[in-house]
Amino acid sequence: MTQQHLLINNTLDLEDVCGRLMAKKPDFIAVDTEFMRNNIIYYPKLSLIQISYGAESFIVDVLTPGMNLSAIEAIMLNKNIIKVFHSCRHDIESLLTLFQEIPSPIFDTQIAAMFCNYYYNFIGYSKLVEQYMGIEIDKITAKNSNWLKRPLSLEQLDYAINDVTYLYDLYQILCDQLEAKKRADWFQEEINVINDINRYTHNPREVWKKFHFNCEVTPMAIKAIVEWREILAQRYNINRNMIINNIVVNSLIDRSLERVDEILEYLKNNARNVNSEDLLEFIDIFYEHEQNISQYNNIPLYNYDKPVFDMLSIILDSKCRDNDISRKLVISKEDMAKSMSGCTDTLFKGWRYDFFGKSIKSFINNDSQFKISITKSSDNMMHLKSEESVL
Repeated sequence: MTQQHLLINNTLDLEDVCGRLMAKKPDFIAVDTEFMRNNIIYYPKLSLIQISYGAESFIVDVLTPGMNLSAIEAIMLNKNIIKVFHSCRHDIESLLTLFQEIPSPIFDTQIAAMFCNYYYNFIGYSKLVEQYMGIEIDKITAKNSNWLKRPLSLEQLDYAINDVTYLYDLYQILCDQLEAKKRADWFQEEINVINDINRYTHNPREVWKKFHFNCEVTPMAIKAIVEWREILAQRYNINRNMIINNIVVNSLIDRSLERVDEILEYLKNNARNVNSEDLLEFIDIFYEHEQNISQYNNIPLYNYDKPVFDMLSIILDSKCRDNDISRKLVISKEDMAKSMSGCTDTLFKGWRYDFFGKSIKSFINNDSQFKISITKSSDNMMHLKSEESVL
């Protein structure tokens, strides 16, 4: 479906279209972004902001030289307008490079839909539009195109405007479903997490936890190197691997280098895009880790009973199917293992406790039991089903 493309690439037009929007005093608007990530830069490069408020949809080319974006910033940061996104994390990360503040209040249609339906995986925008509106949209043709190249093609503009046109209509549908299922409060709990700006920043001291190296226990020296690399990547806006990649870091593990002078010499020979002052900065980071080593222990090994974990996974999946809620929204397998090991309380607070944690706590305390059986669905698929009973 080809939409009417209102592409804004000058300050006067931007102020005019934003003025029309504000005159309508909308309760909500649909928002999407197009941006680029690559293997050279650290931060996403924002290209477009798309907005729909029912009466009108438009695309703002934020790469236009000299364009004053104050009018769109005022809308994005207006606390009286709900900004409707689909899977908003990456959109917010890219918007933060421009506005330095989360565009709250936020409504995420992916999260809302997963509170109202059982999906095996995270639900994409095109699937959601097809499910609720019976419309098939093309999310392939322009998805991986170059959003930094100008001029933009008609296919790119069509792709971009479609992302907000139907998103606007999905908002009320999903609001009604959340209310009908009495899950609006649960949904708001998740949105409160989204609104935490710390979610979108990468703490250099903690980033080592996101990588897997060739060792069971991450050495202190590797943590120092990864922190140093992250600080430089953020400072110079270059991809981590443009400084030192994980293959090189793993080879350092194989060499069993532990002294700061040995590691520094290794970095001199293998790190790229750094200067002598950057290398000296590593020494300070290394010694800080060395002095505080007891405070930065490795993530505890998950100590849990695998058969019990498998059984609880079956119970959770069954409960999600029976209650039309998506399993991946409740808890990931990793966080379930952490909860069972006592490393996190994810399952035992908030809406997750009401939905599932309460049953697990009762089971652990021998106050209830689960009966597991095999059932066949209408499409002849076999499913494991669980039933809880109080002892």
